Amino acid sequence: MPGWNKWGDTRYSAMRNNPTLGRLFAQNMESLGRKIQSLEPSKGFGSTDMGNVSQLVPGIHPCIAIVPEGVSEHSPEFAAAAASEAGIRGLVDAAKALAMTVVDVLASPETVTKIKEEFQQAE
Repeated sequence: MPGWNKWGDTRYSAMRNNPTLGRLFAQNMESLGRKIQSLEPSKGFGSTDMGNVSQLVPGIHPCIAIVPEGVSEHSPEFAAAAASEAGIRGLVDAAKALAMTVVDVLASPETVTKIKEEFQQAE
């Protein structure tokens, strides 16, 4: 991967979220009873190698709430929540919603075309 060396110096690209994939995922999360809060697209939320992947293929990087707002992701409270029933429910709901989103995409050639068009327009 460009930008990576033996010391772990990694350069992450900006995340390119695909609006259609994001909308489908949000609808699927809502169908599972999850409240969706959209983030401002220009607001960063940290760094991830998913940004690098999203430069090559359409993608999303959803976050699933397992702690109250204001709890840091890098805290003992978050670690405890990740191993809790709420953490497991968040993981399962996210996996279900991702699988449902795959089915939505596979079932609709028009959706695939729209996702590809959005990806190309974002270049």
